Amino acid sequence: MLAVLFPAALHGEELEIQILKSDEARIDILAGGQPFTSYYYGLGWSKPIFHPLRSPAGQVVTRGYPMVLGIPGESHDHWHHESFWFTYGDVNGVDFWTRREAGRGGHESGRIQHTGFSRLEGGRPGSLEASADWIAPDGRVLLEQKTLAVFRAGPTSRRIDLTIELTAQGEPVTFGDTKEGMFGLRVAPSLREDQTGAYLNAQGLRKEAGVWGKRSAWVALQGQVGEETLTLAIFDHPTSTGHPTYWHARGYGLFAANPFGRKDFEPGAAPINFRLEPRQSAVFRYRILIHEGELSGEELQREFESFQR
Repeated sequence: MLAVLFPAALHGEELEIQILKSDEARIDILAGGQPFTSYYYGLGWSKPIFHPLRSPAGQVVTRGYPMVLGIPGESHDHWHHESFWFTYGDVNGVDFWTRREAGRGGHESGRIQHTGFSRLEGGRPGSLEASADWIAPDGRVLLEQKTLAVFRAGPTSRRIDLTIELTAQGEPVTFGDTKEGMFGLRVAPSLREDQTGAYLNAQGLRKEAGVWGKRSAWVALQGQVGEETLTLAIFDHPTSTGHPTYWHARGYGLFAANPFGRKDFEPGAAPINFRLEPRQSAVFRYRILIHEGELSGEELQREFESFQR
């Protein structure tokens, strides 16, 4: 089992997390008896996903499409942006990021197939540990994935700490340098930058123009969902592979951390092309924070420092 490494500093009483196995393809996570998110690991999706993510007041902060159709104001672009996910666009030439028969640059699409759970525990906090295989179109298993998700909730905040370990299987694995990755979510329409949203990173740079393609320990997106002002932030732990990560954060609503995309983000830079030998592993650690209200850069930095401890 992966270890639970990162305690969270919560303001106010910590809420009970319930982990409920709803059916053969979904785990529901509740905070204080109210829906927080669900983990989907079947139903024909090309990868396990969390869907949707909710604020403390119950506002949905991720786009519904393509899981839910007909939501007013939602765009139908990038149908592989499935709420909240972890994939990559070039793994030994196989595209796990898109969902189609031929991916970008002629790469064929692979799939990430759930293989089991080793932990489903409620409490303060709650946790879910799952495994999956990254499978090429010809059936080869390129990577084994182990994911530990730790869920915490307070009166004004929701947190998910993720530790994701990828282990190469029977052959060397190279993550080709591409912007199409890696740990990402697609936000609700009102959080787009043409609506109420605006990005902020640890260097104080703002909006897509300042954040996209830059390396930073964290990026936050602040805006409104319904009548609620929210801060949605992703933190990259110092022990995470590729820290500080690059950010594939777009004004239209894609919000992703990508440690391996240098050549697309820094024109003229040498590609990274990160390689794992058989049985060698890489570990990625991230925190998602959903907070009621707008947090300052100083407050977000304190959250990062709490996470790294």
